[in-house]
Amino acid sequence: MKKNYEKIIYLVVTLIVAIFMSAYADGLSGKSNRTQVEAGPTKNSLLNGFVSSKTEVVSVPLQLNGINTDDYYISGVPATVNVTLTGSAALVTAAKNTKNFQVYANLNHLNDGKHKVALKVRGLNRDLTYKLAKKQVPVTIYKRTKVFFTVKTDYNKDAIANGYTVGTVTSSVNNVQLMGRTNAINSVESVVAVAQLKRDTKKTVSQTVPLQALDAQGNPVAVGISPQTTQIKIPVTSGVGTKQVPLKIKTKNGDADSFTLAASVNEITVRGKINVLNKLNELPITVNLDKITTPVAQAVTITPPTDTESVDPKTVTVTITPKES
Repeated sequence: MKKNYEKIIYLVVTLIVAIFMSAYADGLSGKSNRTQVEAGPTKNSLLNGFVSSKTEVVSVPLQLNGINTDDYYISGVPATVNVTLTGSAALVTAAKNTKNFQVYANLNHLNDGKHKVALKVRGLNRDLTYKLAKKQVPVTIYKRTKVFFTVKTDYNKDAIANGYTVGTVTSSVNNVQLMGRTNAINSVESVVAVAQLKRDTKKTVSQTVPLQALDAQGNPVAVGISPQTTQIKIPVTSGVGTKQVPLKIKTKNGDADSFTLAASVNEITVRGKINVLNKLNELPITVNLDKITTPVAQAVTITPPTDTESVDPKTVTVTITPKES
C-alpha cells in the first residue's frame, strides 16, 4: 500500500514538471514568433501567472521617413498615434515613460497626390506586444514651392480719433517667404499685417501682428509663412482742427459792475493742434473803462492763444454802457 502511494506521488510530480517544461517551451516559442496583436491580451501560460501583466495605451509621435520635408508639403498626417502595449508591468511602464520606440510611416518613392500609408513600429522591447489604433494614415503630398512677398500693413482708419493724424506706418518685417503647394502659392495675391486699434485712438500704437496670405478676394490661403509675425508701429499724433471757444470779457481801469458789457460775438473759432485745443476752455479779452461816461464801442484785437495758429474773427467789438446810478 505504501509503495502504491509513493508511486502515485511520483507520477503527480512528474506530470507537474512536464506541464511546466511545456509552458516554458511555449513561452520561448511565443517570443521568437511574436507579431502585432490584433485583439486580446498576451498569450497566457502557467509561467505568466507568476509575472504581473499590464496593458497601457501610449501616445507616440508619428515619424515620417523617406522624404525631404524641405522639398515636399505633407498634410493629413496625425501628429501622434495611440499604441496599446501589453506585457509585464515593469516593461510596459518603462516603455510608456521613456517612449524609446518609434511609430513611423515610410513615404519613400511616393509622388504628388493622396496616399494611404501603413504604420510600422520599431525599437519596442521584444517581450511586449502592441496594437496600433491606426494601421494606416491618409497622406497628401505636394511638391513644395517657395516664393517671396512684400508685407503690406493695414489698420482701421476710422478708429483714429477725430483731429488726429497717422504718420508713416512701419513693420519690422518687410519681406516674407511663402511655402506650400504650387496651386496655393499661385493663388496668393498679398501678404498683410493688420493691426487692431481701439476706437478713438489718440496715441502711437505698437503691436505684434500675425502675417496672413490672402487671395484676390481677401480670403486666407493655407500656406506656410516665414517669419509668421511682425512688429507694427503706427505713429498717431495730434492733428490740426478748430474749436469754438467762449469769449470772456475782462476789464481794467474801472469797476466792471458799473457798466454793461456786450461783445459782437460770444465765441471765437480757434484753429490749432487738437491736443492744445482740448485744453482751451475760454478766450479772455480786456476792455479799458477809463473815463467812460457815455456808451462807447471798443474794438479789441484777438491774440491767438499760445501754440495755436489763428482765430476768427480777429477783432471783436465790445459795447460799454455806463449803468445809471
